[in-house]
Amino acid sequence: MTTPVRYEHPVQVKDRPLSSAALHILLALAESDLHGYGIMQSVKRQSGGNYRLGPGTLYANLDRLLASGLVSENERRLKSGDTRREYCLTTSGEQVLRLEVQRLRQVVDTARTRLGKLNERGA
Repeated sequence: MTTPVRYEHPVQVKDRPLSSAALHILLALAESDLHGYGIMQSVKRQSGGNYRLGPGTLYANLDRLLASGLVSENERRLKSGDTRREYCLTTSGEQVLRLEVQRLRQVVDTARTRLGKLNERGA
């Protein structure tokens, strides 16, 4: 029997899975701090081009992740003097990401078992 995944405060995503977009964003930020376009490129790369984030989806999800404390933002000054907003994974974000990956592993394990039973019936 598996124990349900529960998140601690201040995280507001209690007892529900992350959306695909939020999961991909957190995975991208687990690699490095990134600006918006960098997140979109990382998501595209990590999914082999099978999942792409548009700007609207990206920034709506970043707003929710920022509000729930899973992501933070910093301004980085470029050599040109311009500033760039970068996003980074917080400690809470890392915890939620690890728990979500654990939950997904449990889902995959269950799916393998069920599909194995289907295969046995069809044999």
